[in-house]
Amino acid sequence: MGRVSFSGLSPARGERRSGMVTVPGVEPAWEMPSVVVRGQQDGPTLVVTGGMHAAEYVSIEAVTRLSRWADPATLRGTLIAVLIVNMPGFFEHTIYVNPVDGKDFGGSFPGDPAGTASERVVDFLMSELIDGADAYIDAHCGDMIEALVPFTLWPRVGDAEVSERSHAMAVAYGLDRTLGMDLKNVPGRSYAEVAASGVPAIVGEAGQQGICDEHFVQLHLRGMQNVMAYLGMTEPVGPAPSAPRELQGLAWTRSSVAGTYHPSVTVGDTVQRGQPTGELHDLFGNTIEQHVSPADGEVVFLVTALAVAAGGPLIGIGVYERDQARDARALDGPAVAATTG
Repeated sequence: MGRVSFSGLSPARGERRSGMVTVPGVEPAWEMPSVVVRGQQDGPTLVVTGGMHAAEYVSIEAVTRLSRWADPATLRGTLIAVLIVNMPGFFEHTIYVNPVDGKDFGGSFPGDPAGTASERVVDFLMSELIDGADAYIDAHCGDMIEALVPFTLWPRVGDAEVSERSHAMAVAYGLDRTLGMDLKNVPGRSYAEVAASGVPAIVGEAGQQGICDEHFVQLHLRGMQNVMAYLGMTEPVGPAPSAPRELQGLAWTRSSVAGTYHPSVTVGDTVQRGQPTGELHDLFGNTIEQHVSPADGEVVFLVTALAVAAGGPLIGIGVYERDQARDARALDGPAVAATTG
């Protein structure tokens, strides 16, 4: 039996408790809507977070529904759900970052009790929520300017058992694609740092562009239910999911200067190394960069905003072959075929 409470939310067996949890030492006051569902029977503790990125509405809605779906009368173990981590950004429709300090929660793990607001919140989550848990899901989707195909991320860390259990959770989630990432390549990311602390962890990605699409909400909800069944907390909701495509890495194209972005591919497209993927224009419509795919694979992530900043990610290519994934990481940059003045 793992953790059975979170901050002041301490249900008895067979009970549910919900409320706003306050993070100490953060100004202005930081509160997060949270739910603890404790089953009648002992079992593992699953922690789920939504809203690390405040405008990722599909994942927020799916975590909220999971917290209401879990039945304490039949649950084995404890579900602890933080519905929205980035509350300061939620009603402001802030993308990517915490508006209090301008930092991305996605790169702030494992946190710092003496750091900025984001680092203090993450430290609180690590020490008061994730420590003592048996598994962790960080639910995400494409932000307001991001299109993506559904996939799960799982970490490769020094503890082989933690890596294997993370992979099994990613497979159980039931999305069409999954991708294992080495800790050294994703420092500061929630799932990687949590797994490094000894707790199996994954990220689920489904939904896009700030639209609370019911289809993707259901994909996320079913995925989290599948993981609960895998952990032995609930009975399976339906048939076992099909095995996902195992991607071997992500290769990125990025803008080297600010401009307007005009992609020539879309998410789900299969591309080959050197294939044109889009152009970067200046504000007068002149082409300043022509981008090409750095690897063979599938477009799993695509920025859909016209305006892009220098250094920003544009396209993420899911790479099928691990050797090519290593080659592609060396090309992580603009991947420019030609540049004009």
